[in-house]
Amino acid sequence: MMPHRTAAFVDAVPVDARGRRPPADVLARAVRDHLLRTAADRFCVGMSDRAAAAWLLDKLSTYRGGRWRRDKNEVQCPARHRGTITELLWRVLKVRDAIPGDRTIRAALALDPFSIAHDQ
Repeated sequence: MMPHRTAAFVDAVPVDARGRRPPADVLARAVRDHLLRTAADRFCVGMSDRAAAAWLLDKLSTYRGGRWRRDKNEVQCPARHRGTITELLWRVLKVRDAIPGDRTIRAALALDPFSIAHDQ
């Protein structure tokens, strides 16, 4: 292999992505957070973010420990879950088969996606 002069790489942009999340992960988290906010808006009316996060975490844990085992192989949400909290839980777990922590859910609920400071 021929050696290269260091001057050839002065204007090169580093390709190093250490310390950054892959774009697919960023998108999956954004979709999950949106689904959690939607679930809280529909089914946790009048609750604080902390109470809503605890309720959603309980529902997610219960669903993942039970019916999710049968439902996870489905391509579309089963018809029996349409319009219920279980439909949103199915979608959250379909994005990523992991239960987010309480702090993660609270952060998602507190996030205003239309805020100017959101992207900073």
